[in-house]
Amino acid sequence: MNHERIERISELIQKRGRISLDELIERFPEVSSMTLRRDLLNLEESGVILRVRGGAISVRELSKKTEELFDKRHNQNVAAKKIIAQKAVKFIETEHSVFIDSGSTALYFVKELPDINYYVVTNGLSIAMELARRTMPSVTLIGGVLSSNNLATSGGMSKLFFEDINIDTAFLSATAFNEENGFSCGSQSESEIKKTVIAKAKKRIMLMDSSKVGKSMPFTFARLSDVDVLISDDGFPAELKAAAEELGISVI
Repeated sequence: MNHERIERISELIQKRGRISLDELIERFPEVSSMTLRRDLLNLEESGVILRVRGGAISVRELSKKTEELFDKRHNQNVAAKKIIAQKAVKFIETEHSVFIDSGSTALYFVKELPDINYYVVTNGLSIAMELARRTMPSVTLIGGVLSSNNLATSGGMSKLFFEDINIDTAFLSATAFNEENGFSCGSQSESEIKKTVIAKAKKRIMLMDSSKVGKSMPFTFARLSDVDVLISDDGFPAELKAAAEELGISVI
């Protein structure tokens, strides 16, 4: 292993924020692409970078981007998201396996979680980074294609990951909901992950503030009947709550 080369690659990624494999091949023509991939794997295992499709991105850059994304959404329906987060915490149980979706509401939820022994699977980079501040939970970040829009992984590789994963409780989020189209989001690949999680989980909990109601996005991933618990804020429509409860869904 060429430690000098790996250090040069690390410095380059830290300076630029991210780099493609093609650029590394151009900068290190004497080294095979397979060796450069191993170098990136070594840096990822050291916690310096995160490999993404076609290259790598600095963990420091990701941390900064996570903060920027969170700050951008921080002032949107803050009170509602905090209410939802506080309500949802009671569903966390010791030694249970849980899936936590990506998104700002889920991030507020994670900030409320206790430092106890449970197992978390997530496709949200910001979720994993927040949980890394604790000592007791075991956190698994799903691989796949990283979206720069919401720092979530998805795609075929992500779906394959779930084949041998057991989920006691899934905490899901939606970009929009209406009675005609159900729960929807803006990404087809992320909707496939959500569908997979819903099929695997014993209990499905939807975290959704009332501002999402009456709206629709291109990709439906669930109907109202697909969830067991719906957690929202005081602005959640009474008629929709009644319809959910008729289906046996607990609305909190």
